Amino acid sequence: MQLSKAEFKAFETLRKSKLEVFRIRDISLLLDTNKASAYNIVKALKNKKAIEILKNGVFALKGTDEFLIATSLNWPSYISFWTALNYYGFSDNMPKIIFLASTRYHKQVKSFKYVTISKQRFFGYLNINGIIIAEKEKAIIDSLMLPKYSGGISEIKKCLQVALKKIDISKLITYALKISSKSVIRRLGFLLEGFEIKENKLKLLLKNIGNGYELLDPALKKKNNLNKKWLLDINV
Repeated sequence: MQLSKAEFKAFETLRKSKLEVFRIRDISLLLDTNKASAYNIVKALKNKKAIEILKNGVFALKGTDEFLIATSLNWPSYISFWTALNYYGFSDNMPKIIFLASTRYHKQVKSFKYVTISKQRFFGYLNINGIIIAEKEKAIIDSLMLPKYSGGISEIKKCLQVALKKIDISKLITYALKISSKSVIRRLGFLLEGFEIKENKLKLLLKNIGNGYELLDPALKKKNNLNKKWLLDINV
């Protein structure tokens, strides 16, 4: 990859500025040049395969970490669900899709799947070397809220078993209550009870389960295998 002085300067300026994901206007501002010149530089970098197109008008430096691209591409968003469970070592399965939570609807870009959640539920994430990712506890709660993005309840149960020694159970329960989802509260309570978590830790969950029955795994057919304590149809 042989770059001209102008192209090399643009590439290095982006790298040093930590703008691995950028637009034409970013080049224009960083190099103090007009948009036409910035466009020509980007076109040259693309032709020489120093950068790649993510979507219309959005580019990334070649070799940029996929997680960094995913969270930079659409904001606000953070990596969660099955991807985060794998990142933390709770799951041995690495899905081809990178799952993220976002408060806005975004079309899937390359392997990046943005799952829309409400602003009320957009919390519990942190920055790890520029990558915005759910905390361990929030990754589990997001997964229980929308199990289909984490391999289903059976996979989440396996992940939770591994995670129990590495997470804060009190924070896990607090996050379950904070998102105000009866299905999450029930699923979490049922699974924790199965791992013999002390009853006193489950009291808050039991107080907030509501009425009526729901499916343990919403992607599977009902079995009418009813658990009266947690008001769940144990359909797995």
